[in-house]
Amino acid sequence: MSNIMKPPPESSAPPMPDYAQVPRYSQSPRKSYRWVWIVLGILALVSILGGTLLALGVGFAVNTVGGPTIASDQYYTAIRDQDYARAYSYLGSHLKTVYSQEAFTQAAQQHDTAAGRVIRYSYANVPIGDPATVTLTVTRVNGTTYTVHMEVRQEAGAWKISAFDRI
Repeated sequence: MSNIMKPPPESSAPPMPDYAQVPRYSQSPRKSYRWVWIVLGILALVSILGGTLLALGVGFAVNTVGGPTIASDQYYTAIRDQDYARAYSYLGSHLKTVYSQEAFTQAAQQHDTAAGRVIRYSYANVPIGDPATVTLTVTRVNGTTYTVHMEVRQEAGAWKISAFDRI
């Protein structure tokens, strides 16, 4: 006997036909879209943060700039419309102790009689802060134009006129 090993005998089973073999699909691994969700999440957070900051900024602007402007505008719109009771409602508590509604109405009517009613007013400055100083140019029907200085401040969460030099 020889020391050399003989190769194993060949299998006598016939090869499998192609139609009987299990098909092998060359499917690549599924691509991950995790990065898309991460980017979308970051964009959503930035949008929420930006929207919050924008809302706070707008709220601050309306309160510090818009509030005094709106209050003085409503007051002078009522004066222009000769609605003195409504104009009186925009006065602060201190001015209401100085002027009764009747005295305020009488003073405003005297101005209307002497120079004609107010036909137009415009802002000479942008009022900012609390208290805010508002400077307006007022024009009456006879052509008289004059400057009014008002102080507007918050009282109980509402903007009120706390001082003025003329109606």
